[in-house]
Amino acid sequence: MNFAKEIKDRKIRKYLAIYISSCITAIGLTHLFSLRYHLPTFILDSLLIFVLLGTLSVLILAWFHGKEGTQKIKPIEYFFNSIILISAIVISYLQANKGTIKILVYNAKTIAVLPFNNISNLKEDEYFSDGITEDILTQLSKISDLKVISRTSVMKYKHSGLTIPEISQELGAGSILEGSVRRSKDKVRITAQLINAATDEHLWAETYDRKIDDIFEVQSEIAKRIANMLEAKLAPKEEIMLDVKPTNNIEAYALCLKGKEYASKYTDRDNEKAIEYYKKALAIDSNYALAYASLASAYDQKVRRYLYPEEWRDSAIIMSNKALSIDPNLAEGHSSLAKSYEAKQDYELAKYHYEKAISLNPNYYAAIYNLGVVYFHESKLDKAFKLISKSILLQPDNAFGYIVIGGIYQKLACDSLAVKWFNKALELEPDNSLVYSYLVDQYILSNNLKQAKECFNSLKSVAPDWAYTFSYWGKLELLQDNYKTSKKYFDKFYKLTKFDYDYIYGFLLVKLKMKKKVRNLLRKI
Repeated sequence: MNFAKEIKDRKIRKYLAIYISSCITAIGLTHLFSLRYHLPTFILDSLLIFVLLGTLSVLILAWFHGKEGTQKIKPIEYFFNSIILISAIVISYLQANKGTIKILVYNAKTIAVLPFNNISNLKEDEYFSDGITEDILTQLSKISDLKVISRTSVMKYKHSGLTIPEISQELGAGSILEGSVRRSKDKVRITAQLINAATDEHLWAETYDRKIDDIFEVQSEIAKRIANMLEAKLAPKEEIMLDVKPTNNIEAYALCLKGKEYASKYTDRDNEKAIEYYKKALAIDSNYALAYASLASAYDQKVRRYLYPEEWRDSAIIMSNKALSIDPNLAEGHSSLAKSYEAKQDYELAKYHYEKAISLNPNYYAAIYNLGVVYFHESKLDKAFKLISKSILLQPDNAFGYIVIGGIYQKLACDSLAVKWFNKALELEPDNSLVYSYLVDQYILSNNLKQAKECFNSLKSVAPDWAYTFSYWGKLELLQDNYKTSKKYFDKFYKLTKFDYDYIYGFLLVKLKMKKKVRNLLRKI
């Protein structure tokens, strides 16, 4: 009760009312002038800070002078008001200099790592700078909150001359990482710049002068800095994986990079050179899991791409398992093993290892695409669509992703959408025989024989000796009731592929009244 009387006697409410009304007028006028003359925002912010802290000074003034009237200012008043004034100045300064809020563009977390320039004295060190690029890309790929454009899509921009905004538009990336590598004896200098693709401004730049033995720490540090700049969340498991060193031997690392360079040329001879370098790396470091996984991939390519005997695929499985015995969390090991199981049509094991690879590296384009293809062949179209769509985001220039999406729409009898996606694939690869074969099929299913013939003529021009060219030739002749001609082309197809005869061929034999052959075929089917 006495305290309420003191407030009344010292006229505190009166002092506050006058102060608040004066402040409202001052703030209103300042705001008006700010709008009219575009004054810096810190002026109004500072005024608000002084007004709020000034309330304390008014309370001090009223307490010491409201009751007794005019009198000398006491030393304690100087002390309190000095603290209030200094606080207001410091807070206003910090507020004015805290910087603007960083606003990222909508696709800022979609990042493309352009090939780092080799500025070493030796031109042959090109493989080393390309390897650094790929390894930084791989590190970033482990961060699930980022979308990282695949290596295949970015390598074509090496020395392309295109501007950052042009590259960004083609890839759909909001952020671009570029840089350079200089290697000199046992030292390496890596420069890296993260660029906002929309404005072409630098978000972050750093130069690392380190011993070459510290190369893995640099790659990890770059990935973490970029994640921080793009406000990407790092899961605890991802942080641990970023710090894992693939090998402790830099010579073995360099040999493995050399092997990858040869493997990426996709010729039988270069694949053999890649195998040679992987084996040299393993001779130096027998616990180099990634080298085993790379060797497994090269063995698989011998069968898949260069038509070596199936036994090489068994060797690929052995190497993949060896890699995973050393490092069970190696995404490349799981992916190479899945690829071999997929080729052996063991789809359950293939799916398990593809999914494991993706869980370890959420941006692993090849594993995502291949798993989507497995689901496509199993007619699990919803899962296939989700995975293939993601693979297109990560590798937008891969025609095969568009082909599979078209194939999904074809299976769903969405004819116009199927044609649309097949044509998108053709824009990327005008001479892709697989696209033309799908289009011929699509137009046959749509009863559009004229368009089917036009696409078949294109198929015949780009792949005249392909087995499936003869298959579609046979189908078109069959649809036109040219049974003998149709059989001639189907026979060529089966001779080249050594496939079992199917029901279409049986129907053709019925039309040719070859009853005995039909009976034998039906029994087989």
